[in-house]
Amino acid sequence: MKHVILAAAIIILAPPVHATDVVVGKATSYQSYNGVLEACTRISPLPTAKFSKDDLSDEAALCDLDVYSSDIAICPKIWSTSAAIVFYDISEGRFKDDRTGFQTKICAGGKIAKYVAKDEIARLKFSVNQATTSATFTPSSLLYYHFSRYFAFTTTVPVAVWRSIDKSVLLNEVALGGADLTAGQDMLAMNHAAWNTIVAAIAQPKSYEVDGSYGTAADFLTADGLAAYGTLYDGGGTPYGPEMNGAVAFDTAEARYASFLQSPVVLALSTDLPLADAIAAGLAQAGSSQALATADDAPITPVQMAFWMREMAEIIMLDTILAQQDRPSNIDYREYFYWQENGKITRKRMRNQTPGDGDIPADAVILKRSRLNDNDAAGRIEYDNHLLKSNTIAALRHFDADLYARLQDLNNDFQTRGQIYLWLRDSLGLDDSQVDMIVANTAHVATALKASKDQGQLRFDLDAEAFFMDTTC
Repeated sequence: MKHVILAAAIIILAPPVHATDVVVGKATSYQSYNGVLEACTRISPLPTAKFSKDDLSDEAALCDLDVYSSDIAICPKIWSTSAAIVFYDISEGRFKDDRTGFQTKICAGGKIAKYVAKDEIARLKFSVNQATTSATFTPSSLLYYHFSRYFAFTTTVPVAVWRSIDKSVLLNEVALGGADLTAGQDMLAMNHAAWNTIVAAIAQPKSYEVDGSYGTAADFLTADGLAAYGTLYDGGGTPYGPEMNGAVAFDTAEARYASFLQSPVVLALSTDLPLADAIAAGLAQAGSSQALATADDAPITPVQMAFWMREMAEIIMLDTILAQQDRPSNIDYREYFYWQENGKITRKRMRNQTPGDGDIPADAVILKRSRLNDNDAAGRIEYDNHLLKSNTIAALRHFDADLYARLQDLNNDFQTRGQIYLWLRDSLGLDDSQVDMIVANTAHVATALKASKDQGQLRFDLDAEAFFMDTTC
């Protein structure tokens, strides 16, 4: 995370306990100005997963965010489709220590608020699953965070923690404003419906249960009825174009996934040729290099494709396991400089520099590295698992050996009800049907890849860094 704010409230650090009746982890407690107890819970780590020092620092920073600090302003997210609270750092600038002023005068500007604040520092997103809304589910982003660390992803998945907030604060400072500011805007119909659902369910929880809805208001209201809860995270990145997300952005989910599966990266992953030849074939099958140029009109290079193929293999695997129904258009990136130095790869994030600036060599390569910031539509049996339906995992012809081994270990653990299974069952508030679905999907993915391996159809060649070294030396 970019910024850490010390909480103004009294914080209680406890050993791992049931922070509520549904999640397990280390809880940081707060109290609202209405006297309602709130919690930020760092979910107990998935067994055998490796979390970096930055991960643990970011978890702590997220749970140090005090909703009631004068340094923090909260606004409704009034763009895209899902409802969320956006946290802004107002410790500097025009609205320093003026939380009410910022929320009254600036929140209505939507995305512009981050340019008035010192920084946008986090979002708290809630489960809402209605026929008129997009699909969001609190455990989903938590699952992606923990399993990405178990699998040692090269794709960036943001740190996520569980957070509750006084439902009256949510209603009066955020939700009513979100519903009002999005009213009458066709492009924000789903976002408006999500805010309306939250407003209605806070007043009358049974109102959530209508035709076309999944679950109940208990998916975002705590058992005592005093608070709402969701996933707190800090993402960031720029959306890819058709080269990773597919060419169809605004259409049915089926059309978006059909286009996604015809992207050059997925086609290359499904081509039974050596890696370099598969890359060339994927680009050729998907269309002309001009049509598939990246956003800055640079042609797609083989090295870039090698990194994307490794990332896409990870994405397809985990999306299938978790029943993600909304991946196309939700893969982002950040740009980095890459170069060789003393026989090793060095990388540095690109921030308005060009090759040759400062310590960046003139022959440095600019690569886009993938980020999965939007991971909220998975983990429910009601969700439409498009990748499972198309059995995309069985079509892959390129994979990574370590990733494959971790997958088989995970499946063995699930089948024997081992320590990861118990973590999945007990830590995130999932019900039995959701746990069983994830276990079954993992078995499907592990079995499909093993069959491809046993038939000699799976190449363990997705070592993008080695490809970079060989190609640029």
